[in-house]
Amino acid sequence: MHFTYAAPNLEHLQQGDVLQKTPELLELIREIHPHYANDSYKYFQVLTQSCDLVRRGGKPCKSRYITLAAVRSLDLVVERAIANFSDKVEFKGEILCSEKFKPKLSDVLNKLFNNNDTNHFFLNAEPEVGLLEDYCTQLHLSISIRAYEHYDVCLKAKVVELQENFRAKLGWLVGNLYSRVGTEDYVPGAMADDAQYKKFLDERMDEFVGWIPDANFQAFKKHVNKGQSIEEVLGFVQEDRASAKARRLDQLTRNMAKALDLDDSKIETLRNFLNLNPVISKALEK
Repeated sequence: MHFTYAAPNLEHLQQGDVLQKTPELLELIREIHPHYANDSYKYFQVLTQSCDLVRRGGKPCKSRYITLAAVRSLDLVVERAIANFSDKVEFKGEILCSEKFKPKLSDVLNKLFNNNDTNHFFLNAEPEVGLLEDYCTQLHLSISIRAYEHYDVCLKAKVVELQENFRAKLGWLVGNLYSRVGTEDYVPGAMADDAQYKKFLDERMDEFVGWIPDANFQAFKKHVNKGQSIEEVLGFVQEDRASAKARRLDQLTRNMAKALDLDDSKIETLRNFLNLNPVISKALEK
């Protein structure tokens, strides 16, 4: 399994246990916290400390309540982050953003994947236990149920538990402590090096957003409804940029010809020279 998880011990609950929405648990949630029966809440994760959940000698656990946090799709968390980006546009059902926001989205995903986001706990997809996609526990969305009455309902819903160090990390996040618990990160936990991890981040970001070069983005927004594909719209953008460059080149040529007092026979030669000069040509594209 993913390095975050351990095979579930079905004799007792622990902090970090992931609970599926069994019919019994769903019925309980509908009765006491109906909002959390919503389909967008895919699983629940136990937040109560493990030491308070142990049942010794058949006695009830020490905690009177079990706190559960709602687990939702990673897609939702990322979509909410993208919603804060100013330069974005929807085109044929796909969100397109200026590339200048790529570092921001990379930072969001990096913190999530390595559990350094204080509002979420990342749960990697693990089909073996039924986690068919990536999820995030939303630590601020929690409910409490009576332990003495509903402990066994939760235990029967348990599908996976966390490795010990990740239980500690979750406890730190929940308790809002001022020290960092050292847990294994994606590098070297799941990937050999930073280059492989960067490729992984880029691929994951591309699942959510199509990237448009920042220099082209405002023109892209202007033409977004004129084309049938991203490539066609970018073609209109390039036509605009080429026309603008030609206008700047003509203006520069006129100004220099006037300053140098060139006759008409040399103006075209000057224009070609300016256009072929790589430094000048690049400056005219801005």
